[in-house]
Amino acid sequence: MSDQSESETADPAAWWNEVYESEPAPPWDIDEPQPAFVEAARKTGLSGRVLDVGCGTGAHALWAAAAGHTAVGIDFSSEAIEHAREKAERRGLDATFRVADALDLPDDIGTFDTVLDSGLFHAFESDERERYADELAGIVPVGGRVFLVGFGDDAPEDGGPNPITPDDVSSAFATEWTVSKTRDVTFETLDTTFPGLFALVERV
Repeated sequence: MSDQSESETADPAAWWNEVYESEPAPPWDIDEPQPAFVEAARKTGLSGRVLDVGCGTGAHALWAAAAGHTAVGIDFSSEAIEHAREKAERRGLDATFRVADALDLPDDIGTFDTVLDSGLFHAFESDERERYADELAGIVPVGGRVFLVGFGDDAPEDGGPNPITPDDVSSAFATEWTVSKTRDVTFETLDTTFPGLFALVERV
């Protein structure tokens, strides 16, 4: 991220754990799905087994589980995963959460028909994005889709993440993927909304 602190750079997992231990909750942890995903699901539907990648405290995996999908959430932060598991138990939802690195996915994670990425892609530096797309290509079969939302090009650059453009998405997903759709949306946080970008990417 553009304003990475020294502690985050030295030990990213510890930094993210501190973020999820803090009060109040981090601003992106709105505990409900991003409106762009709700709208996309209304139009095209989620399908099959769903992965919430960079799941935080699990809002999108729990949303998918509530809709009847087999849902898995992964995150770099063990603290976030613990919160997600507690939410699933409280709500009586059958979702699986595990600590994992999206840039080095576990061999035993299985395959997914749908991937939900809320604010992970925009956290990567440019040289990490293609690697991320390659990792997802290994777990998404042909015809599977990635729903992606992040800060758009008009979002403030000092907001933490790296604002993304349609070209950023198409460049990262240039091999084994096709970008079916991009559109401007809002990215919701607890404090405010930011200009956002939604992308629908299909495995080919």
